[in-house]
Amino acid sequence: MKSDQAANFNLALSKYNDLWYYPVLVFIVFIVFLMWVKNTLDKRYYENKLTKNDVTKLIDKYSGVVDGIGTALPLIGAAIILYTVGLGSDTQELFLHFAIPFEIKSLFILAIAKLIESAFDDMEIQYLKYAKDNNDAGSLISSKIEFVNLPNNADIKEINDLLTNWNQTVDKMKDPEFSKNLETIKKL
Repeated sequence: MKSDQAANFNLALSKYNDLWYYPVLVFIVFIVFLMWVKNTLDKRYYENKLTKNDVTKLIDKYSGVVDGIGTALPLIGAAIILYTVGLGSDTQELFLHFAIPFEIKSLFILAIAKLIESAFDDMEIQYLKYAKDNNDAGSLISSKIEFVNLPNNADIKEINDLLTNWNQTVDKMKDPEFSKNLETIKKL
């Protein structure tokens, strides 16, 4: 029994390198996200349109995507492991050749995602130094003014009539006869 476990362990280690490209591809995607955000922020800076709100929104968006991918892949790997274990001993090869290497590489991707997130955080600090406040005159000019439609005289009269009727109804409810009638209805 012990020799079977050692052989399985060695087999799992030998299959570990079969998916070598998987973390590399995800790392390249993360670097592309980082470069795209940097280029976008640089462009807005040179156009003098970079605000602190823009920096925060853009970096939070892509940092969240990287964090989501980095967190989801190990969870998917764990689900694959549980699924292959649940299938029984017939799927031991699938467990050893795919599930375990996938999970190990997914954990590396989680570590890479955390490192890339710190790069996003550093980038945000750098760009916030040069970004304009959101309350600059330029941002006030571009804001829209919304007009509120006030009620006309007919609407005001209708609202006034409604309130008068409501008050009359409430006054009638205070009448002792009304209370007696309610008690009679309850008894029925």
